[in-house]
Amino acid sequence: MLYKEVFFTADDFGLNAEVNAATVHAHRQGALHGASLMMGQPGTREAVRLARENPRLAIGWHVHLCDSAPVTCPEWPWGGSPARAGWAIGLSRRACKLMRCELAAQWKMFRATGLPCAFVNVHHHLQAHPAVYQALLTVLPRGGSAWLRLGAPRSFPSSSIRGALVAERLLLRRRRRLCPLRASDTLWGVDRLFRMQASEVIQAVEGLPPGLHEFVFHPRACVGDADVECLIGLKEAVAEWASVPGLSCANPFTFSIASGGGGA
Repeated sequence: MLYKEVFFTADDFGLNAEVNAATVHAHRQGALHGASLMMGQPGTREAVRLARENPRLAIGWHVHLCDSAPVTCPEWPWGGSPARAGWAIGLSRRACKLMRCELAAQWKMFRATGLPCAFVNVHHHLQAHPAVYQALLTVLPRGGSAWLRLGAPRSFPSSSIRGALVAERLLLRRRRRLCPLRASDTLWGVDRLFRMQASEVIQAVEGLPPGLHEFVFHPRACVGDADVECLIGLKEAVAEWASVPGLSCANPFTFSIASGGGGA
């Protein structure tokens, strides 16, 4: 028997109070499985408290190297741009050293929370950067249950940026195959930033092959937020999936698939 696991995750938990409230709302009222926690941000302490109050919300570590407040220096020398961060880390020894120090410090802070780490990813998807990826492998323990976001980016049928994801998909294929840690197989939502749609997610989930598949959301407000509304809408689909033989609606959803099958 083959299986497909489906995670609905939210990035940026801890960024601020508004993101925290929206994330917890999407978990309690919707189908959100987990949230990736940023360390050293204005809302981090509150997010840790909320995580403890909601033990069914799986918590991951959301490494941040730009567009955030660093924990080892007053500000990022490359500013908020992920592109500038990537170039600096790739070309400057000083920048690469800062990146490694940040990773180590943020991981130490995450462990100090006492929260189990369910998964790991990087703000603005910088886990795709070779130096950042290698630094992550140095910091993260082997043999743990946490999985790393290395899934091939997938686009929804109506997406206008499908071609732009091909290069990253090819880049991550070999890395995923050789990764000593567990890694996701696909990543959905890159082409739907802040505007996920429940109908598209349902269609994608039902057609997935065996493997570990992540759908990423970015909740920003409890009311009038497309990603939160999508997750609340998905709760109805979860109720229907619960009647599917071989499907567990725990974290994550686990579909059993007959050998050779391609969908749920």
